[in-house]
Amino acid sequence: MSTITVTVSSTVEAPAAVVYNILADYDHHRCILPPNYFTGLDVTAGGVGDGTQFTLHARSFGGKTQMHMAVTEPEPGAVLVERDVNTGLVTTFTVKPISPTESQVTFATVWQSQPGLKGAIDRYTTPFFMRMVYREEMKILNDYARQQGSHQ
Repeated sequence: MSTITVTVSSTVEAPAAVVYNILADYDHHRCILPPNYFTGLDVTAGGVGDGTQFTLHARSFGGKTQMHMAVTEPEPGAVLVERDVNTGLVTTFTVKPISPTESQVTFATVWQSQPGLKGAIDRYTTPFFMRMVYREEMKILNDYARQQGSHQ
């Protein structure tokens, strides 16, 4: 098995606090999920930041999957981590202020590929697909954060 890492960064036109709050509050977070790839997000515990648990419903390559996620905040206000309790897949969201009205946002996902042919296919196809999904999610986040920032 090998480790696979997918990272996408973007500038978001909103203050870091606004962006982080969108990511950490799962009522808002579900609003930035690209609907072509995610069919639902059900919060099962908490709902904001550390201690939140949720089930993410996704579709890819013609199939459907569920991920059971647990959330931690190693650096509240700056770093949020989601871990799939079944597979060990980890996604880290990092938000850094660039200016009072802009933020640098990074999504980084790490997981272990499966052995054999399935793992080889995973190593070559999934990173491309995830980058495409994350770029779309970043665009939605930017639009949503700009809206939220204008309401403050």
